[in-house]
Amino acid sequence: MNDIGENFNHGKNFNIGSFNVIGNNVTVGDNVKIGHHCIIENNIVIGNNVILQGNIKIASGTTVEEGCILKHGTILTNQALLKRNVFMGPNTITLGGNHKRETLHGTIIGENCYVGAGSLISASTKICDNVILGALTFVNKDIDISGTYVGIPARRLV
Repeated sequence: MNDIGENFNHGKNFNIGSFNVIGNNVTVGDNVKIGHHCIIENNIVIGNNVILQGNIKIASGTTVEEGCILKHGTILTNQALLKRNVFMGPNTITLGGNHKRETLHGTIIGENCYVGAGSLISASTKICDNVILGALTFVNKDIDISGTYVGIPARRLV
């Protein structure tokens, strides 16, 4: 059983598991798979060939472009943008606020990025294309040079 809001549209070859909550004004492309126990809030766009593995939360106003894979436990906060072919490992989170308890939105993860398991990305952070984040990496500022980043806070490997 799923709870699906108004103005939900999906493309061809759409596959959905059980116990999902989908809000209003959600558009899902072709060849999309949504696993079990996902929460997809209002005004979401999910592109073609996307896999939402399960137990995922996507907050309002978010866009997930073509070819993205979100593993179990991923959380995307309001107005996030995942560009084409982003891989989000298990239990990765885009944070929605800062240490001053201010709510911030608009995290952007560039094309062909790989976010390792358990990584955290600060609110309103921008990550350029072709970045690899190792497991348990904490990104607390924009990344504007492609490469591999690890650690707390994230630092580029040479």
